[in-house]
Amino acid sequence: MTSTVLRDDTESPTPPDDTSEPARRPAWLVAARRFAGSPWPPRLVALLAALPVIATLVEVSRAGRLQHLDYLYQITRITNRDGSIKPFDLQNYLSNEHILGLPSLFYWLNIQLFAGDNRTLGVFVVVVAALTVLVLGRALPTGLSPMTRAGLLAAGSALVFSLHGLWNFTRAMSGTAWLTANLLVVLSLLLAVRGRWWPAWSLALLGSFTYGTVFALWPVLALVAVLRREALWRRLLPLAVGGLIVGVWLTYRPSAPLAGEPTTDIGSLVYFFLAMVGKIWSSDSGALAVVAGAVLLALYAALACSPVARARRLWFWWALGLHGVLCAGMIALARVDYGGEIGMHTARYTSISVLVSLPALVLLAAVVHDRIRERAGEPERGRVDRQGYRIAAVALVVGLLGYALGAPGAVVERTANKIHHVEAVAVRGGFSDAYRVYPLASELAPRLRAMGHYPFTDDFTLGCGGPELGSRLDLAEMTPLLPARGNKRPPHAAGRVERLEPPDPAPFFDGKRVPIFHGWAADAKDPVRCVVVVDGSGTIVGGGVSGIVRPDVAHLYAGITPNAGFVVIGPVDTDSRIVVLHESGTTHWLPAEVTPGLDGDSAAGQGG
Repeated sequence: MTSTVLRDDTESPTPPDDTSEPARRPAWLVAARRFAGSPWPPRLVALLAALPVIATLVEVSRAGRLQHLDYLYQITRITNRDGSIKPFDLQNYLSNEHILGLPSLFYWLNIQLFAGDNRTLGVFVVVVAALTVLVLGRALPTGLSPMTRAGLLAAGSALVFSLHGLWNFTRAMSGTAWLTANLLVVLSLLLAVRGRWWPAWSLALLGSFTYGTVFALWPVLALVAVLRREALWRRLLPLAVGGLIVGVWLTYRPSAPLAGEPTTDIGSLVYFFLAMVGKIWSSDSGALAVVAGAVLLALYAALACSPVARARRLWFWWALGLHGVLCAGMIALARVDYGGEIGMHTARYTSISVLVSLPALVLLAAVVHDRIRERAGEPERGRVDRQGYRIAAVALVVGLLGYALGAPGAVVERTANKIHHVEAVAVRGGFSDAYRVYPLASELAPRLRAMGHYPFTDDFTLGCGGPELGSRLDLAEMTPLLPARGNKRPPHAAGRVERLEPPDPAPFFDGKRVPIFHGWAADAKDPVRCVVVVDGSGTIVGGGVSGIVRPDVAHLYAGITPNAGFVVIGPVDTDSRIVVLHESGTTHWLPAEVTPGLDGDSAAGQGG
C-alpha cells in the first residue's frame, strides 16, 4: 500500500527496449585482457627473477681479483710452502670455528683452473645462489596460481641476491661456504619432507663439512621425521649423527677469537638474536632490525594458528624457517660477545635473515591465496586472475624492499673492493706484513707464487698503463705537487698525503717502513692515471689505487672532481716519493709523509 501511495502517477512510461547493438570494447582493451588471462604474464614475472642474478654478476665482474683474509689463512693451513696439499688433518680445515671441507675443495679447483681469481669464484657463488632460487621455486605449493608462484619466485630471487649480502659474492670465499651450505640445507629439507631420507641425510652430512650453520639442520630433520610419523630410528638417527658431528667439532675446534665486548647479559643476547632474524629489513639500524625480527616471529606464531599454513604441502617452508631461526640463535650465542651491532655490520649474516623471511612470505601468501579462493572460487580458464596479480604485486614489493635496503651497505662494499687492490700490491711486493691481520708474508707469498696464484701471475698490473713494480721513473722530470689553496679548484695540479696507516709504522721490510698512504690528487686539464711509490733512484716499489670517490674533497674545493682519492702502499725511507702519473705522461711527486695544506688544513677527509 505504501508503494501505491508513494508512486508518482506522472512517471513517464517505460522507454522501449534499445534494439541497437551494444557498444563494442576497443580492440586494444580486448587484446590486453586476453593477454592478461593467458599463461604469458606469469612467465614474464618469473623472468624478473633473473634481474638480481644479472646485477650480481655485474658486481662480481667489478670486484678485485685477490682473495680475502680468511681464504689466505686457509690456503696457508692446507698447503706446504711448495704449493702442495698437506696430509689431511681436520684441524687444518677449521676456520673461524667452521669446518671448511667442501669450500676448500672449491678453492683448490679455482686455483687450478683460474689462478685463484676471486671473480671466477664469485661467478660460482652466483650459480650456487641461482640454483638455490630455482630449488625454492620448485618447492612452492602447486596449489598456488601461476601468477602467485611467479611473484614469489621473483621476490625470492631479490631476497637471496639482496644488496645486503653483496659481501658473499664479491668476497667469494665467504659465499662459497655460506651459500653452498644454504643450498645443501634447502635440498636436504626438500628431500626430507618427501620421505627420501638417505639422500637428505647425505646432503646434511656434506653440509656439516661445508659450514657450521648446517649443524642446526639435524634437529630439524628429526622434527620432520616426527611429523611424518616415521619409524623411531629415523627420528633418532639425525639427532645421533648431528650430536656426533658436534662432538668431533668440539674436540678439534680452535679457541674462539677474542671478543671485543664480552657479555653474559640476556638482553644483549635477545637483541643480537632478533637483529639477526630481521637484518634484511634494515639498512643500518640495529633497533629497526630487532623490531623486524620480532614482527617476523610474531607472524610465524599467527600463521601457526591457521589450518591452511599447517597443511602438509607447506611443511618444507616451516622446516626452512625453523632452520633459519636456529641458525640465528647459534650465531647469537657464539658472537654476542662481539657487541650487539656486529650482526648489522657483518653482511654475510644476511642469508640467515633470508632463510627466516622468505618462508614467512610464502606461508602468508598461501593463506591469503586459499582464503580468497574459498570466497571467490577458481577463475575460469582464460579469465584474468585478479587475486593472483594482487598477491604477486605485494610479493614483488616485499622482494624489492629487501633488495634495496642493502644499498647503503653495498656502497661501502664497492669502495672496499676497489681499495682491496692495495693489498694485492702488498702481497706481490712481499710486504703484506704491513697489514697486521694478514698471514706472515714469509708463509703466504711462497705458497701463492708456487701455485701461480694471483697476484703472482703474468697479468698482474698496477693499472698505470705501462710502469709496473721494478720500473724506473725519471726523478728529474717530476715537479712537486702543491696542495690546493682557498676553497676553489686550483688552476694547477694539486693534492696531498693526508694520513698514514698506521701513523707510525715499524721498519720491518729491509729496515724500511711500509705505511699505507691515504690522500688525493687532481688536475682539471690532465686527469690522474695512477699513483705509485718510488725509492730514491726512481724505481717503483709500491702502488695501489686511484680514482676513489672523495666527496669530502669535492666539498672543500669547489670544482674538484670527487674521484680524486688514492690509497697506495710501499716501503719508504727519507728519499722515497709518492708519484702521481697523469694521462699525458706528466709526473708530479709528494713526499712520503703527511703534507699539510697551504692554509694549515690537515683534516681534509678520511683518505678512503
